[in-house]
Amino acid sequence: MRTELLGAAILLTFCTLVGAHAEESLVPTAESGDWVALEHRESMTDRADVCVALNIPTGVAFRSDGTNVQIRVLNNGWSLPVSVRGALIVAVSEWKQSFNINDNTANMVNAEVPEEAATALFLKMDHASTMQVIAGKARPIDVSLTGSTRVTNAFRTCAGIDGNAASPGSNPFQ
Repeated sequence: MRTELLGAAILLTFCTLVGAHAEESLVPTAESGDWVALEHRESMTDRADVCVALNIPTGVAFRSDGTNVQIRVLNNGWSLPVSVRGALIVAVSEWKQSFNINDNTANMVNAEVPEEAATALFLKMDHASTMQVIAGKARPIDVSLTGSTRVTNAFRTCAGIDGNAASPGSNPFQ
């Protein structure tokens, strides 16, 4: 039962984050702790066109479509107007950065994360146990990073972002 509910939640959240249709190919590439990495493909033989790393309980996700990396926060309790302005603040250990919101839906905000900030953020996440995300004046979201390294490695590989691909797991090409 938990697996079926988890699968349905992932599919619904992924479709919301990606704008995908259920009939398109959604491929899970890693799952660990409360984290899951997914790829969207037009067909099973195509390269992924959208990559996502999602923390299921919090609705915090990273998304890449090959041109940029975004952080998204989904909250079904929100009722946002068009063109929300503000910032998403991300803090991991002593690292803290603010990213301007550049798009939103009624229940989700999106902010672009520059490549150099994404690389630093994922490196910090690999060595921390929690991350905090603050969306405007909302209560801070505490995100467990338990299991996130395996998932963010899959996300980084899909998105073409350098990272800590040696841990956890192994690389038969080294």
